[in-house]
Amino acid sequence: MRERSFDRSLMYKLRLVAAYRDVVRSHVPFVFERYVERFGRCQQAAAHRLLPKWEAAGSGGAPIEVAFLLTVPGMWKVDYLFKAMLDDGRFHPYVVVCPYSVYKGFSAEEVEATLRRTEDFLAGKGYEYVVPRDEKGRWMDIKKSLGPDIVFFTTPYKDIPPQYFVYHFRDTLTCYVSYGFTSLNTLKVNFDLIFHNLVGMYLLETERHREMAVENARNGGANTVVTGYPGTEVFLRDDYHPACNWKPQEKSKKRVIWAPHHTIDKTIELSTFLLHCDDMVELAQKYSDEIQWAFKPHQLLKFKLQQLWGMERTESYYRKWAEMENTQIEETSYVDLFLTSDAMIHDCGSFTTEYLFTHNPVMYLTHDEHFRERFNAFGLEAFECHYRGGGLEDIEAFLRDVVVGGKDPKRQQRMDFYDKYLKPIDGKMPSQMIIEAIEKKVKT
Repeated sequence: MRERSFDRSLMYKLRLVAAYRDVVRSHVPFVFERYVERFGRCQQAAAHRLLPKWEAAGSGGAPIEVAFLLTVPGMWKVDYLFKAMLDDGRFHPYVVVCPYSVYKGFSAEEVEATLRRTEDFLAGKGYEYVVPRDEKGRWMDIKKSLGPDIVFFTTPYKDIPPQYFVYHFRDTLTCYVSYGFTSLNTLKVNFDLIFHNLVGMYLLETERHREMAVENARNGGANTVVTGYPGTEVFLRDDYHPACNWKPQEKSKKRVIWAPHHTIDKTIELSTFLLHCDDMVELAQKYSDEIQWAFKPHQLLKFKLQQLWGMERTESYYRKWAEMENTQIEETSYVDLFLTSDAMIHDCGSFTTEYLFTHNPVMYLTHDEHFRERFNAFGLEAFECHYRGGGLEDIEAFLRDVVVGGKDPKRQQRMDFYDKYLKPIDGKMPSQMIIEAIEKKVKT
């Protein structure tokens, strides 16, 4: 079957322009600067207006209403922050489920299926959530229908209807936690989209990330606060006991995760999926007596494969991983998967850091000699803790010698990186640091 081309045409850009109407404020420097300055003043005023309610909430009054916007389960990196707010009587947190993405040409069926997966994910956690659609299926303005005091974003992109983008919340305190531990050398995408310059509080992983924001954001990182990353807080807690959801086997086997990135459309040069998709199936079969596998694709990979391969071939490939005796698919949360695994092979950005919390061996797949250029300074240090996989022979050697054979010469390097960057700041968990940062914003 002939592979289809991607929706990278002018039509996508025109859809965004028509929806967001922001060409001038995004791209004309003096307009952008004035808009960011005024937006920042409005954000500070919104924080100060919360002070009476904040103080009343601390004395048993009405709680602070906090809306967390979410499109897909994989973007949910604020679990412990959400729980901390639930346990703190001053807050009433809830999740607003938003559609992904109404502009990129994905099928309506897949968008609806993604909404259902997100609802199932939240229902499984027992969290309060809202799908803000009216009886005619129109997406509602939550400022009018819900009136949140604080809005938390889980993505900085224009992949949601405009009424859920940061522009719409100028007079509501807005906060952003990245959906991944920032490791790639995509400095504009990570620090200098118009979203990053506008959001009231950009909550960062490490002091090194704050330095990158100062160096690269047009607002000089004025809205950034270093709190640690709540998405990896679970790895720091002694009271968390992961569930083991690996497929039962007749004998004990090593557990390996394969986590391919979604950028088969080459929006950024990361994905090696098309190079290794058949090889990985063959390796799973070859080592079926010693290794069991979890196929953990980025949530957007399936969307893009459907556009490239078509529905039938994509579904067939995913079904193969679900049905082989020693393999399975994991498409939602990966925390328990990480904590019950023995190793991982991937080509992702955030996982370059996040998997290092497990202290387990990990391989990074590359497809050319320019891979180091794709990491920022922080990410390059994390990358150096990985074994590098340039081809099938490297992958098989990693499985044979490191995973099964137990020879792990990079272990101490991973431990040193953990001590340098990943330990809690001042002994405090990121969720506590974020709540304290918001309180400081409100009171100063």
